[in-house]
Formats: sequence, structure tokens, C-alpha cells
Amino acid sequence: MTATTLLIIVLCMARLAISQQAAKSTPAPTSRAVDKYAHTGIYETHAKEALLVAAKRMQHVYNRKREIFHSLTQGRGYNLMQQGPIKQEIDNDYHSLVHELALNLSVIPVQQLKNATLRRQVQRLSKLQLYGLDKADLEQAKEMLHTMQSFQTSRLICVDDCTQMIAMIPTIKTQVIRTKNLKDLEYYWLKWRQVIGENDLAKSTFIDFVRYLRIAATYNGHVTPSRTWYLYYDSENFQRELEDIVWEMMPLYKELHAYLRYSIRLTYGQQLTESDGGIPAPVFEQIISQSWYPRPAFRTPYPKSQLPTVKQRLEEVMVTPVKINKKVAEFFESLGLNHMSDAFYEKFSRRINDDEIGPNCEAEVFYFPPDVALRYCPKLDYKILLQMHGHMAELQYNLYKKELPFGLDREPCPGFGSAIGEAAIISSGTPRHLHRLHILLNSTLSIEHSMNRLFRMAVHTLLAVPQYFINDKFLVDVMDGRIGSHEFNCGYWRLQSKYAGVVPPMRRNEKNFDPDFKFYRGLNPEKSNTAKFISEVLGFEFYRAFCLASGEYKPGNPDFPLSNCDFYGSKSAGNMIKKMMQLGAAKHWRDVMEIATSERKLSAKGLMEYFGPLFIWLKEENKRLDIQTGWDDDIECGNN
Repeated sequence: MTATTLLIIVLCMARLAISQQAAKSTPAPTSRAVDKYAHTGIYETHAKEALLVAAKRMQHVYNRKREIFHSLTQGRGYNLMQQGPIKQEIDNDYHSLVHELALNLSVIPVQQLKNATLRRQVQRLSKLQLYGLDKADLEQAKEMLHTMQSFQTSRLICVDDCTQMIAMIPTIKTQVIRTKNLKDLEYYWLKWRQVIGENDLAKSTFIDFVRYLRIAATYNGHVTPSRTWYLYYDSENFQRELEDIVWEMMPLYKELHAYLRYSIRLTYGQQLTESDGGIPAPVFEQIISQSWYPRPAFRTPYPKSQLPTVKQRLEEVMVTPVKINKKVAEFFESLGLNHMSDAFYEKFSRRINDDEIGPNCEAEVFYFPPDVALRYCPKLDYKILLQMHGHMAELQYNLYKKELPFGLDREPCPGFGSAIGEAAIISSGTPRHLHRLHILLNSTLSIEHSMNRLFRMAVHTLLAVPQYFINDKFLVDVMDGRIGSHEFNCGYWRLQSKYAGVVPPMRRNEKNFDPDFKFYRGLNPEKSNTAKFISEVLGFEFYRAFCLASGEYKPGNPDFPLSNCDFYGSKSAGNMIKKMMQLGAAKHWRDVMEIATSERKLSAKGLMEYFGPLFIWLKEENKRLDIQTGWDDDIECGNN
């Protein structure tokens, strides 16, 4: 008999003893409060013992992660191919650890624990998402997830009489950004879906994966499977709260949608879509991917006022990627957060090896307490400068939450930490901050340049947020049975039409399965589309809060607009960030969010205020051009 089995038996017997004692006698009213905790001691003892063992085992996992970091960065060891088996071994150890711990803690009645911290630990660690599956099922689920996510990067499409095979990322995506040939857009959109749909591969793999998500939900005792998908948001009807945000931003979204639809009809011809219709998906995907492209298919508010280029000046000022990292660290240090010492840069900051640099050159943050580490992209690039603020926010978060007890040293809900990073990214991209870095000559832009900048950011953000919602709503509606197997594809297009005004480029039916590559990317519960949604929306909420605290945003004062607020140097904003980071997952995410926003419910207020000037311009311009907002509800899907 294993120690795990013995512990479960002991705890179950303890619970049985309590229920039997309650059945034998009815306590006096005055003793009820005492009786509630009469047998708390055994539960607390066993919970503490299980957590202590798990914490020690977790340190072994951390040590392996530290070993990988040093081997990657000191030339001792692992290339990309060799990392795979080692990461798999670490993942297996982690699964064994958390699965066994959850079994131990799941038999403990949480509300009978008097210690609030212990109660929170048991609550967080007694339920799992995919890791709640047994080892064989987990391996199957991970294999299916890998298959679906490989749809993005595998060379599946043949061109030039099949002498060359290309992948969605980066080749097709790059082609989509650069072309203004509508036939090319439609060809790649359709071809990719045809290839992954051969022998029903995409749909059948997705269906099987959903089956495993449902099994994981039964492990948690959730009758409604989506409760497990939204597990760490710990909120009733969380999907409805996300939907409310989509509707909150919809007036602005519709104005932007109408202007873009008018604009692309000028580019691709009036036959592209009706003036009151949805935007065809291939063109919509191109619009999002062209958000910062200098020659987009859509028209910016002031085409003659191109945004100033920063590439040459950035290279002159920053000189090396290491200086970028130190300048970004300085941003957080100015807020009163941790100083990144010379020892950190010497021991725990390393560039990505040349043979590992992919098209996105993504930095990687390591967490193996008591240390944190960074592998950064060795390129001088404006996008990397902004992204590094997100990575440095994660490093700072890790430094604070490593002091917390096991299981609470993480963000309170998926996307929360990234939202803090998003706030820093928005601040670092303002003209005020770029002027502070001597990258821009002036701290403000002209009215025309400012509107073009807001417009580009809106294309990048406002169009993406409903897509995050749609992708996860489609998934959980399938999980919960609200979308049946007889209507998968048309159910997907109904969501696209309702929440985004997007339609297929040609009539589709249930023989097809059309979700985009971002849908498959978000099927990992640890990197879900909902986490991206939270990151974007809550990021603007945090940004607004930090800007108000810093005094750099003064509502109604044109000299201090939200869109040009740089909260660099604000100790008030820094104290908010520090308090949130220090709490980790020790409190419910609403409690932690309230520290900054003074609200307990998600809102699009920050996003709507940020894009307020653009909202006014769009309404006036659409009225001047007699552009109708909204779209009809023909989803172009079905057998008729």
C-alpha cells in the first residue's frame, strides 16, 4: 500500500468519524461554532505534511530547470533537439507531484481549516486541469494538443508544383501581410484548412481532445466541464462576465469595423462585401496582421502623416541588446521595485543561441527559486524593446512571489501577470517615454500622428479581443454541449458573425472545420485565449490605474491624455504593483485586482478611455462618409 493510498484512507476515516458523531448527537446551539472545528486538527496536520513533501519534491523540479538553463547558456549541453526528452522528464515529475498532491488534498474539507493560508493552498492545489488526468490519458491529450498546435508551424502547403512546402508561420503569415491580391488571401485561407481537414484530421483531433478535457472535469467533480477550463478564475458564470466586456466595447468596435470595411472595399473592390455585411475572414486576418505594417490594405485616418520611424535612432541609442535589458530594468527600478544586480546579469541573463533564433525571437523567463533567469533575443528591435518590458515584469513578479508558500507562488489567475506587463508595455511605447530614452525628439506627436498611432493600436488590440473571446467560447460551448457535433462549423461562424462581424469568404458547411490557427494555439489551458483576453483588457485597466496614481493622466486635461501617459518613476504606481506581486495567488484575483483598480469586476473602462479620442473621430468620419455601422447576420454557412 502506498503512502498516498494510506493517507487518503486515514482522511476518509476521519471524515466518516465526524459524520457518525454528528448522526449520534445533536449539539446545543451554543456549541456549533466549536464543533465545526472539532476535528480540524487532523485535517490541518495532514494538509501541512502533504504540502511539505510536495514542496521538497518541487525543489527537485526547480533544480532540473536550473540545470537546463545553465546547460543551455554555458555550452555544456542541450541543443533544441536534446531539450525535448529532458523537458518531458521534468513535466512527468511535475505531473506525478501535483496529481498525487491533489488526491491527498481533495479529501480535506476546505472550510473546516482555520488557517486562511492553508485553506487557500488546499483550495488551489486540490483541483487540476489537464494534469488531473492519469498518466496515460495525459500523454494522449498532450499528443493531440501537439498535433493541433503543429498546424501552425508544420510545412503543410505545397507551392510551385509542390517543389516547395511552406508553413502557416512564418511563410503564409508573411505573405498575407505583404500582398494586396485578394485571390492570394483566399487561396491560402482555403488551402490551409483543406490540408489540416484531410481525413477529418483537425475536427476529429479536436473532438478527442475535448473528450479528455471532459474527463479532467469529472476528476474535479465538475458536472459542467467549462468549470475546469475556467478553474483558476474561481468565478460563477465567468464566460458571461467576459461577454459583458465584449458588449461594453462593442460601440467602439462597430465604428472601427465599419470604417475598415469601407476602406478595404476601396482596396479590393465593392464586390468584396456589402456595405452592411461582415468582413471576409481572410481579409480580416490580414487587417490584424497589418496593424503596424507601413503599407496596409486599409486606410489610416491621415495617410500623409506617417508615424516616425525609430529603428535607426534605437540602434544608435541602445547599441546592444544588453543595454535594452538594462534600460527596461531601469523602468521597474524607477517605480521602486527590485534592482537587477550585476550578479543577475553575470549569472542569470544569457542571450538566445544563434541556432535557436526563430522568426519571433521570443525571450524566455525561468523560475527556479530562489533564483530567476532570462534568455533574451540578441537583436536591436523596437518590438523587442517593448516586449522586454513584459518579460521584465514577469521577472519582477517571480522575485516577489518566490517568498510565498508552495502553491501560492504564482499569479492569482491566468493572464494576471501578463496584464501588469501589458501596462508597462503601453507606457514604454508612449512618445513621452520614447523621448525620455532619446529615441524620439519630442515628447508629444501632432494631432494627425497621434490619431494614426491610436488607430494602429486599435487595429492591433480592439480587433483581437473579441477573437480571443470567440475562440474560447466556441471551445467551452462544445465542451458543455451547447454546440453539438452536427453544427460545429456553423456554430463557429455564428459566433464570428455575432461578436466580430466576420464571415467566411465562400459558403461553408459541416464538412468543413474553419477555426483559425490562433484557436489551436489557445487550446493549451496554461496559455488559453481567455488568458490573452484578460491580459489585454486588464492590462488597460492597470495602465489607467497606474497613470492616475502617477498624476500623468488627468481626465479632461488635454496636456495629460491617457494615450501618452508614462508612469515611469512613480512610486505610487510602483507600490500598487509591488503589493499585487507580493500577494501572488494568496488572495482571490478580484482582491488583488482591487488594489489597483478599486473594482472587483472586470471592465473595459480603461480600454474605452484610452481609445476615446479615436472613438470620437470614427463616429464623425463615418457620419461624414455616410458609412453604416453594424452588419447583417448571414453567416454563409449551411447546406442551403
